[in-house]
Amino acid sequence: MAFETEQERIRRSREREPARETREAKETRADEEAKRAAAMERAEYLAREVKTSKKQMQNILLNIQQVTQAIAQLRAQLQMAVSTGDPLSVAHDKKRIEDLKKKIAEHQGELESMRTDLVRAEMEELKKGIGVGLSTEQLQQKAEEAVGRMMEEIRK
Repeated sequence: MAFETEQERIRRSREREPARETREAKETRADEEAKRAAAMERAEYLAREVKTSKKQMQNILLNIQQVTQAIAQLRAQLQMAVSTGDPLSVAHDKKRIEDLKKKIAEHQGELESMRTDLVRAEMEELKKGIGVGLSTEQLQQKAEEAVGRMMEEIRK
């Protein structure tokens, strides 16, 4: 019996070896199939990601175009606003210039009304300085010329 048992064990182990090899072969094939399936799944995933990324990129480019157009429209509207009306600061500056022109005109008018007084004051200055020995008419003429030059400079 011992001999039979030994032979039985050998036979069983021989039967087990092909079964083990078959099992290992099946596992190897299953692993290879799983690897192929995983690779295919990964490829499909990557393809979807590429499509999604391209779609997002197209949407972004479309948004960029829309924003660029909106900016161009705003710039065009602003140019129209600038050309049709003065900005507030320019209008303020123009008003200030007009006020200053009025003030200058008032001062010039005041100087004209003071002309005779200015001529008299200039004659007094000339008498003290270079006009010593000149007649009153000559002093008046020189004083009127000096006041006239002063008035011309003020008008410029």
